[in-house]
Amino acid sequence: MNFVERKYNSLVRYVYWHYFSKKLNLFQIVEYPKSGGTWMTQLISKYLDTYYPRNVVPKFKHAVIHGHYKYSDSFNKIVYVVRDGRDIMVSYYFHYVIGNSRINPNVTKKNRDKLPFEDYDNIKQNLPLFIEYLYTDYLKGFNKFSWSQLNEDYYRHKDKICIVRYEDMLTNTALELEKALIFLGETSIDNNKLEDTVNAYNFKNQTKRKPGEEDKNSFLRKGVSGDWKNHFTKEAAIMFDKYAGQNLIDLGYEKDRSWIDKL
Repeated sequence: MNFVERKYNSLVRYVYWHYFSKKLNLFQIVEYPKSGGTWMTQLISKYLDTYYPRNVVPKFKHAVIHGHYKYSDSFNKIVYVVRDGRDIMVSYYFHYVIGNSRINPNVTKKNRDKLPFEDYDNIKQNLPLFIEYLYTDYLKGFNKFSWSQLNEDYYRHKDKICIVRYEDMLTNTALELEKALIFLGETSIDNNKLEDTVNAYNFKNQTKRKPGEEDKNSFLRKGVSGDWKNHFTKEAAIMFDKYAGQNLIDLGYEKDRSWIDKL
């Protein structure tokens, strides 16, 4: 997909989400990038046998659709997937700067031009500045927001939406999928169908690797939680805390800021 096609796709999707969601009874899966939203969308789409327009211009019909937008009262049924922001910083670095099979090489080059690191593979050294970038220059432009901003936005409306944690999806995918399906209107869950759906989209079946076995060139890089501990330095922790420390606590990922001193 070239630049013009990407821009057209983005425009159509914005209109689709904001002006047709209720009319088409869309099931909308929202996340900050690299939080597991694609996974949840795949699961729901397969279980319900519902159209999922992934990375294409959507047809204007009922669908389960995945995206990254701030909350709007115009949206229909929202499943919000949240993930530990520290893991997102690491995962997003690999996606945004290292690149993978699902990102256009020209996009990776553009990102690197904005972040002129001496060694792009030295994530420990680069991560503090990357985190700062995501909370400063990256936010300039249309539909840009930080991990904290998006969380705060959706949690203000938590009574109207279904919130699912990526970490809980890893622990018990079937339970979290069932929770989302009931929210979307399913009154009876077929356990055999649920199990088949979970198995079809588990990490091993999608990648032919076990969770934790890393492929830096894959969109599904590692499939675990807590990987931030392998990449965060004290400097990265301080930088993340500066911008998102309170939100990390508010979401229950930490009780206080003592995690910084353990690095």
